[in-house]
Amino acid sequence: MSSITAFFVYLDVKLMMLLNVAAHNALFDFVMPFFADDKYWRPPLILAVILLMIFGKKRGRLLGVAAIFLVAISDPLSSRILKDLFSRIRPCNVLPGIYLWKHGVWLVVPDPVMIVYKSSFAMPSSHAVNSGVQAIFWAWAYPRTRWYWYSFAVLIGYSRIYVGVHWTFDILAGWIVAIGLFLLVRLIIVKKMPLLQPVPVNQAIKTVSPDESDGSGS
Repeated sequence: MSSITAFFVYLDVKLMMLLNVAAHNALFDFVMPFFADDKYWRPPLILAVILLMIFGKKRGRLLGVAAIFLVAISDPLSSRILKDLFSRIRPCNVLPGIYLWKHGVWLVVPDPVMIVYKSSFAMPSSHAVNSGVQAIFWAWAYPRTRWYWYSFAVLIGYSRIYVGVHWTFDILAGWIVAIGLFLLVRLIIVKKMPLLQPVPVNQAIKTVSPDESDGSGS
């Protein structure tokens, strides 16, 4: 292991002890599992996309198709290609003393770690890639909602650290992949569909002078 790699591993362990162990509290114990498990938040998002494609006219339908296309790329890329490429072991399988959410209960990973709690590889986090690219895409499509989307992606990313299945750099790597995918799709597809271009917030509100709004001029 090179000195640079060793440094990042050391930093990841320290961040894990900070963000998973030191930050452990009753409120996060209740909230974070909901963000960490996509079965809770994926159905409402799918329903929202379906409604947008039905009632959002042509732009809404095109945005929905683009969002589905992004998922069709991001999920297999992260889960089937990049994870195997990096082959990084999850923290719950190697780092004793951290908290792990497993089968609806909180566990403390024992020392030594004798069980493989989650068999798939860690880097990048597919949750971070998928939620990140969708957050960036919808924040771009609807700029006024951007901070809701960014907060959503950050909560999902952090929840994966909090429940013990990802290192911090798994999440950061996932967000980097998400940014790259969004830029690629925007370059290839969106640039050829002017209708998808969002209206800048500062141009969405038309400023009308008093004289223009009152035809009398008085």
